[in-house]
Amino acid sequence: MKRVLIAIGGNALYDKDQGNNLELHLLREVCFHIAHVVKRGYLPIITFGNGPQVGNLLAMAEKSADLFPSPIPLDTCVSWTQGEIGYWLANEIYTQLINIGLDYHVVAINTTVEVSPEDPAFQKPSKPVGRFLTQSEAQELYEDRGYIVTQDAGRGYRRLVPSPKPLKILEERAIQKLVEQNIITLCCGGGGVPVFWSDEGVKGIEAVIDKDYTSCLLAKNLQIENLIICTEVDYVYLNYGTSQEKALGQMTLAEAERYLAEGQFSEGSMGPKVAALIDYLKSGGKRALITSIPQMSEALDGNVGTAISCSL
Repeated sequence: MKRVLIAIGGNALYDKDQGNNLELHLLREVCFHIAHVVKRGYLPIITFGNGPQVGNLLAMAEKSADLFPSPIPLDTCVSWTQGEIGYWLANEIYTQLINIGLDYHVVAINTTVEVSPEDPAFQKPSKPVGRFLTQSEAQELYEDRGYIVTQDAGRGYRRLVPSPKPLKILEERAIQKLVEQNIITLCCGGGGVPVFWSDEGVKGIEAVIDKDYTSCLLAKNLQIENLIICTEVDYVYLNYGTSQEKALGQMTLAEAERYLAEGQFSEGSMGPKVAALIDYLKSGGKRALITSIPQMSEALDGNVGTAISCSL
């Protein structure tokens, strides 16, 4: 089977109205489209974000701090939500496959990813996590727990945590064995649980990893032929949100690098996705795509989405 790594954002599954970690109808829609990628003859390896879900868990931990004086570490929150989302996705993907007459094993594997404690990100936390806070709540968390908190787009205050670059996926060989057996594999949830090597062995560290960078690392190392990063829009746009907005069906690698350097893709949205795909292609990747979840199959057929390639 042709292989494709599909990277899904945590917001694609999140219940924005009620604030629940997973919204059933969104979960079913995502898995429906994944099942039809399989029907087209592709073996998907699925990675996923968990930003809003980690935020919920952190909020629960804060509210129960009086009952449980030892707070849940951030790396444990990543692992917890990685397992939760993987469990629901695996069950629903298997169900959707059976519904269209396909029978594949589907496995979710909790994944740890090595980072460097010397990564500059630890000196300058930049990734907002958790719920929005009032100024007084932010001040209290800073004084009581030493959290770095900042104002976020005028909507309130949020905690900032380090987001180091992924260096090594510790379960990579296990993932490769599963893929070689044509087993649909869910892994690297939330970018993976960040860990480092210490004198005592592997230890977790308080950080989150960008799932698009980890997805790129996995696709490179397993030499996966196709990499799709899913977002809320069908295409990447130039001059997004302006009267000169233009959808891009295709970009060369050189064009993608130039647009990124020009600031066409924002750091908080499309920028990391394009940067990850550039790295993937420079490391031997074949086809890099950005599109929405409903358009995954059409993007693989070359009909929709933004395709980035080394040459056109």
